[in-house]
Amino acid sequence: MRVAVVGTGLVGASLGMALGKLGEVDEVVGYDRDQRELATALRRGGITRAADSALEAVDGAHVVVLAVPVSAVPKVACEVAPALRPGAILTDVASVKGRIVEAMQAVAPDSVRVIGGHPMAGSHETGAAHATADLFVGATYLLTPTTHTDNEAYRCLHGLVGRIGARVLAVSPERHDLLVAVISHLPQLAATALMNLAAVRARDEHAELLLLAAGGFRDATRVAASNPDLWLDICAENREAIVEVLDDYRERIGALRSALAIDDEQSLRQMLSDARAARRSLPGKETVTGALVELRLAIPDQPGVIAQVATTIGRLGVNIEDIAIDHAPEGGRGTMRIAIIGPAKARRARQALEALGYEILERVL
Repeated sequence: MRVAVVGTGLVGASLGMALGKLGEVDEVVGYDRDQRELATALRRGGITRAADSALEAVDGAHVVVLAVPVSAVPKVACEVAPALRPGAILTDVASVKGRIVEAMQAVAPDSVRVIGGHPMAGSHETGAAHATADLFVGATYLLTPTTHTDNEAYRCLHGLVGRIGARVLAVSPERHDLLVAVISHLPQLAATALMNLAAVRARDEHAELLLLAAGGFRDATRVAASNPDLWLDICAENREAIVEVLDDYRERIGALRSALAIDDEQSLRQMLSDARAARRSLPGKETVTGALVELRLAIPDQPGVIAQVATTIGRLGVNIEDIAIDHAPEGGRGTMRIAIIGPAKARRARQALEALGYEILERVL
């Protein structure tokens, strides 16, 4: 298998490193407009060969990863489309999916399989110099299949991502953008506002203020050190979802202000208690335990089925360890086999799929 990575920064080079360690990947070809980044990625093992252009990098590749800034994905996808081999998987790592997936589907030849991707892993550090093959271990890696998604292509990409140590969840592109607006994009903007407030207060009124910044303040504002250009792209591409979430956040800040202004201790206590309980209930790093359970379901052999099945399970927060599809000799239908760790999670997945009309056979492996 040949993998092409267009964009050899932190995520692109790390993904190249991780995939390059898999036995089925023979070559990782990379390209970056920044020749220094490309050279660093090659030297550190993020790629096995450097190409002179994006077209050269993707030529003959079985999997093509666009690891470029959000705003550049449509342009780069259009640029490389003519060189994509029939049956190739085209994916990306952008943190916005709705418009990005539509753009890739619009320019990709019919024979190319488009699947959006977003690894929830990274660092405030940038560039191939900080790349590591372990970046994705234990991290959630979102895949965004649609009704156009090819079943075999999804199975292949899901398997690759799972084998580099990531926890794969499937969501629709639209749902993805609203979810990340809450848990990724809003925290960035909130940290930005808080850091700017402290900086202005320190400059205009309290010179010693920033000297007092301890753990809580530093934790809350860590992401404010991120690259502004990256976040300009993200905000432009996910504007509607971010504005919706900011409106909700503004209402909650207003409620806190009102409770303080009128000395409503009961309401303030309730808000603080609710937040404390919610924070304590956040899942920690998942420990994979329990029996491996296989769910078998008959499916029509057509695109869109795997998107429905995978996103239904992903909505439950359940990780699919492996997917396989057995095609019936006469065609038109097949059997999907889904492996899930833990009987309780398998039961939840089974109930959700049965509610959609699927007939499920279950066995412990």
